[in-house]
Order: sequence, then structure tokens, then C-alpha cells
Amino acid sequence: MKTPLLIFSSQDWDDLPTRKHRFAKAFAENGNPVLFVEAPFTYLSRYADKSYNLKVKKSGQIEKVRDNLWVASPPPIMPFYGRYKTMQKAACDKLTKFVNHVMEKTDFPDEFIALFYLPWMNPILKSINPKVAVYDCVDDHTGYGGTQCVKFLDRVEGELAKSCDAVFATAKFLTDNLKKHNDNAIYLPNAVDENLFKKTDESDAVRDIKKPRVVYAGALRWWFDSELLYSISKALSDISFIIIGGERGSELGKNGTNLRSLPNVHFLGRKPQEELPSLMSGSSCGIIPFKQVELTKSVSPLKLYEYASMGLPTVSVPMSELESFHDSVVIKANTTDEFIKAIKKITSSEPDQKAISEFVSENTWSNRTQRFSQELLSLWEK
Repeated sequence: MKTPLLIFSSQDWDDLPTRKHRFAKAFAENGNPVLFVEAPFTYLSRYADKSYNLKVKKSGQIEKVRDNLWVASPPPIMPFYGRYKTMQKAACDKLTKFVNHVMEKTDFPDEFIALFYLPWMNPILKSINPKVAVYDCVDDHTGYGGTQCVKFLDRVEGELAKSCDAVFATAKFLTDNLKKHNDNAIYLPNAVDENLFKKTDESDAVRDIKKPRVVYAGALRWWFDSELLYSISKALSDISFIIIGGERGSELGKNGTNLRSLPNVHFLGRKPQEELPSLMSGSSCGIIPFKQVELTKSVSPLKLYEYASMGLPTVSVPMSELESFHDSVVIKANTTDEFIKAIKKITSSEPDQKAISEFVSENTWSNRTQRFSQELLSLWEK
């Protein structure tokens, strides 16, 4: 029995793959039609940030990227959809019109599952009338700031959760919060592709970098604590720090400039996911130096699972999602001094590979996707 899947994503298809991409590919590989609608953007963002130029060029396009899987790039929408009800409705009306057009062009089935990743899309759900509706909450969206209003976003997220047949969440904190609106709230944390993230030969890009090495792989956005990492890397001048990820503009500011000036810090830029294992190989541990803000409290960090799959323990700032993880997998550091102490400990000793391997085996994308698919199939049959 086919279960067509319509995904309203918060990312683009060519972004670093996350659960949205994993679920899309898995459903398509099983013969189900999948329509992946890329992250929306506003009329303002295209002028405020040059990185949106590509999205402007792709606007309105429909591309079949593999068997059973289409990617649709939406047109610009009204801004302030996360602050005012009229703007929310205008944005949702335009996206609904676009999606209806795409479904007609691709002969997408009339009965389908709608999977939402953005909390303000309840008006779309009401308009397209899916057979099954699911909200997959991967972040505390109220923590992003910008033009959004926390109270408004919290309210519309509750409305979406109530309208859905089920909600999933990557963190226990998010799951508990969503249970206030929907009894069928399912905890489904992130995971790793263990077939991709495994020990391999070192890349030429890192082979000449002095050991021991510490690696960070991920976005360099405002929540990345460049001040913390500057203090750590300056104090540990005999350890090399490899930073893999793209920075939007000069978002790291003066601290980012200071960090780049240190001889033991190596910025490699944004890289395709397939290159990450060879860039991480030869490192002693991974790090998660995030700022302690509302957004990071409820994060289920993908990079931790990827570090572990490479056999690397992690040093991280405290997060509620990491509290139950063993120190063999991740050491939680509350202060700069604790972060430094933890890195020294890991780089001067052998990691507990048995404990790390057991952790990875329990947290693979194949396991997560199977659970997700079973839950959706059960909803479809009901």
C-alpha cells in the first residue's frame, strides 16, 4: 500500500541532510510518491541576505531528483508570518496555491500524508485537507528571534499540534511541551548514518595538521560560541582545532576574526556531507561549543551522533537532551575551564570504544526511519 508523503521543509534539498531528507529518501525508495517543498523565504530576506539569491533564481521550480521524489522551490512570501495573523494567513495562502499547482503538475495523489516542519503552517493544513497530518518538531522555534513574536509563535504551534494526528519531537523537552496540545506526542531523537560516518583515510586537507586534533562540524551561526572557542583554543595552543562549516556573512563578528588569527585553528569552510568522515578522521574528539540560550536547551545535536559514529567522544556545553548520555560518549562542560579540562583528558587517553559503539548501534537512521514509517503507516490505516 502506497503512502504518499508531502513534506513542508524548513531546509532546502541541497542543505546538509537531516531527518527531513532521510525520511523523504526512505519513503521514495519504498515506492511512495514524495513531494519535498523547500524552506520558504520572504520578500525582505531576499534583499537582506545575498545568500538567498539562489532561492530567488529557483523560485517556482519543480525538479524530479530521483524516482518517486520531487523537490519544489516556493516563491517569496509575505514577511512577519511569525508575528501577525494576517501575515501568517497571507503567507500560507500563497504557499497553498503553489503546492496545489505543484501537486497538479506532478500528478500527486489526492490522498497523502502531510509532514510539517514549521510551526505556523496550520492554515495550510486546513486548506489542503491531507488524509494524515503530522508535525515533526526539531527545534524550539521560539528561540530563533528575528521578526518572530514568541507568544504568537507559541500559540500557532499549539494550534498546528492540535490539528495533527500526531506530533514527533527530537528532544524530551519538546515532546513534553507538545503533549499539552496533542496526546499523541512521540519522542524521536536524531541519529546517524553509520555507513557514511565511519573511520576512513584522512583527507589531504587535514593530513598535515598537527595532532592531537579537535573537530567541530556544523553551522557557524549566531548560536555558535566563538568567544568560548577562542578562549579554549588559545589556552590549548598545542592542540589543533578543525572547524568545518559555513558562516553566513560575518555572523561570528570580532570573535570569529580573533579565532581565525590563531595558528592552531583551521577553518575548512562548508563541505559536502560525504567529505566529513575523511576530514574528521585522525581527530581525538568532537566539540559542541554553543551559547547557552533558549534555542540550544532543547537541541538534539546531530553532530554528536556523527562524532560517535566516527569513534570520537564529544565535549559539549550542557543541554537537557544530553543529561542521560554517558561520559564515555559526551562530557558536559559548564565552564570554559571544564571544557579545557575535558579536552585535555580526552586527547591524552584512549576513548571507551565499546560504550561509543553501543551508543551508535542504538541511534541509527535506519532504526529511526523504520519507527517513523511504522507510526505513519498505523495512522494511515486508522
